[in-house]
Amino acid sequence: MTTSTPRQRARLETEAQITRIGNQMLDADGLDGVSLRAIARELGIVSSAIYRYVKNRDELLTILIRDAFTSIADEVDAALESNESVLTVGVTMIAWSRRYPNRWALIYGTPVPEYQAPRDETVVPGTRIMVTLTNLVAKSSAAQTKNQVPPAHALDALREGLRELGLEPDDQVIMRTVTVWAALIGLINALRFGQFGPGNDQVEDELMQGLVSTLGH
Repeated sequence: MTTSTPRQRARLETEAQITRIGNQMLDADGLDGVSLRAIARELGIVSSAIYRYVKNRDELLTILIRDAFTSIADEVDAALESNESVLTVGVTMIAWSRRYPNRWALIYGTPVPEYQAPRDETVVPGTRIMVTLTNLVAKSSAAQTKNQVPPAHALDALREGLRELGLEPDDQVIMRTVTVWAALIGLINALRFGQFGPGNDQVEDELMQGLVSTLGH
């Protein structure tokens, strides 16, 4: 059994504080408000010392993206323990997006210019909900309904991506999962980014319920 040293524990604590402060800045002022120098000031260290923990702003973005994906996936998993359904996934995601609109924008909004998320650090947390959704769709009665799907080659990339995640659904399940996922993300983005105009704040959950029902889940 490996025992961490005081120095290792101190480093982990500082890294956790960096994530917490970065999220506070993101929540308050969006991505433009996130600054390594400002985080250093909050920590009470000189600005140059922050680079012992985070090499640059891109690495900080990766930390915040990974944390956001983990946070929303954890909430979905917890909610599914009491009610396993596509609707649970949808209403949990929309509730998380209401509490953290800027974090939602970071992971599901417009890509950050000149930033490329490292796959080895973001793919697993970023696909947790997709894996969950694929399994839910595969078990649902709706997945048994045969619908027209694209030619097999059109799903090659999606099929391979799911295989890398340990899933091998048939093409019907793949296409239905893509449809459900696109609908969930599309509705939440439309609400978060004001594409439906004002007046929807109190009916977001009802809209999600209607959407999921329309999809047959």
